[in-house]
Amino acid sequence: MSILIQFLMIAALAPAHPVQAGILWDNWYTVTERSTPHSYYNEKAEISGERVKIQVNTFIREGKRIRSENIGGAARNSISLEPLFYNYRTQVRGEEKVIDGTVDSKGRIFTVKSRTGAISAKPLKAEMIPNLILASFFPVWIHKNYKKISGVQPKAFQAILEDQVEGEVPVIRGSAYEMRSDAFATSTQTRKLRVEFNKVVAFWWVAQTGEAIKIEVPELERSVKKTTREAAEHFLDP
Repeated sequence: MSILIQFLMIAALAPAHPVQAGILWDNWYTVTERSTPHSYYNEKAEISGERVKIQVNTFIREGKRIRSENIGGAARNSISLEPLFYNYRTQVRGEEKVIDGTVDSKGRIFTVKSRTGAISAKPLKAEMIPNLILASFFPVWIHKNYKKISGVQPKAFQAILEDQVEGEVPVIRGSAYEMRSDAFATSTQTRKLRVEFNKVVAFWWVAQTGEAIKIEVPELERSVKKTTREAAEHFLDP
């Protein structure tokens, strides 16, 4: 599953009141595609001093096998969430694919190194630009900008797609916008958001605690629901 899709499905928003340290959330989610179980994932975000850390472990059904994707990273604990580093790992045709991204000590140059099996690609470098985040940190960006997202004007952002660094470091624009409450939002006492990223639109129903109750991506016919660890781990059972 690409980070773009994972990005749209990420289902955690933080509370309106900032948390200074500790775990922001540690949640499990199931993903359905065209009414068929597709994958499940665990996402854990925490604040540790001057850093915010995130870890997302995804398990995807591919035929009769389950493939895992793992991404972890760190950013500065600021409203801009300046990237520090990330690592991405998965399996591609039986070989391990590894992508590591780091930002220099001055926060100016972003370097990405990747390897598939024993073959390493040429390192990529890109100049950091203001207000640029890692795509996996989008929920934490919501946490930091919670009060600035409204139904008056979309709140814009731009992000690096961590797993799509083939020949270049991709920077994608997006926005978040609060919508009018619908029947589901009213019945569940949630807040409905419209999130657009790379021209793909998702709708999130978010509880006051900041956790998403449901996410829909109409164009991809995908639905994400928060669940328990036990339910998630059995979601792809035959």
